[in-house]
Amino acid sequence: MTRRILCCMVALLATLGVMAQRGQDFASRFMQQCKGDTAVHCVTVSPKMMEQLTRQPGAGRNEHIAQAIEKLKSARIITASVHGEGYYQMAESLLKKNAQRFRHDRSYRSDQAYGVFYSRKGRGGETVELIMLHADTKARSVVIINLTGDIDQEFINCLTRHMGGRTARL
Repeated sequence: MTRRILCCMVALLATLGVMAQRGQDFASRFMQQCKGDTAVHCVTVSPKMMEQLTRQPGAGRNEHIAQAIEKLKSARIITASVHGEGYYQMAESLLKKNAQRFRHDRSYRSDQAYGVFYSRKGRGGETVELIMLHADTKARSVVIINLTGDIDQEFINCLTRHMGGRTARL
């Protein structure tokens, strides 16, 4: 009897471990690949902190952006100031490897930078995770932004517009 309970508990814990990994956001998966790499840094910004930043004097408060930020659960920013192209390729490869989860949404390109947006949809068809890869060709750096929460199309359009350069829906 005790042995059965112990086996059931071990099975339950193993299942919970698998479920926790499945629930990871893209930034967590990418950082696992870069484990021990000191050139890559990840910062998590809470929605409360983002809200505070939009309230700063001179921040140019956009009411729609402020409302969208309130719906975010997390924002994770990954940066690498060296070998940007390599990290960009690594991130895009990971996204393509998980094509059943992440969908290519938009690309953009300018003289000094290029990037791409990927999104993950919830069961109801709403965007619940947005990943932006941005490579600066002049500085040879990369920035990856991973947002989770209730993300609407207008918010995505606003982010795309502010990235500069020409955008194209692919």
